[in-house]
Amino acid sequence: MPLTGLGATEMRMLELVAAGDATPFDVFPGHNKRNTRRVFGYWEVGELLDGLARGPAPAVAGLEEGPFTDEMHADEVRLARYRQSKLSLTPLGEAVLAQAEDFSRHNPIHRWWGGTELTNDNLWRWAPASRMLIAPE
Repeated sequence: MPLTGLGATEMRMLELVAAGDATPFDVFPGHNKRNTRRVFGYWEVGELLDGLARGPAPAVAGLEEGPFTDEMHADEVRLARYRQSKLSLTPLGEAVLAQAEDFSRHNPIHRWWGGTELTNDNLWRWAPASRMLIAPE
């Protein structure tokens, strides 16, 4: 998103958390779920939620376990704690959802999209209205 530094999947996750009574797997996409945006696989979505909930200025509070790794999944107690986490938006999360704040100004960004490495210094953005890429500033 041009104003938030987040992608559509992350923004949808924030919307679902803002609606209330959300656990981590409530914001994961899937069949017959509130989040039908299926761009990323299971492990990538877990990493996206980790990115929203952990870091210098989280957008999501309440994620009780992590990081979203094989090790966490192998530990029944940790996975149960993760599943039962009650998520909420932080003040930054509320501002990002309102498109009044840029998540990337407060947190590190590092991911690959379509063969392009996206970082805080090289954060291409998509403008849905004009269907154009916006070069990093």
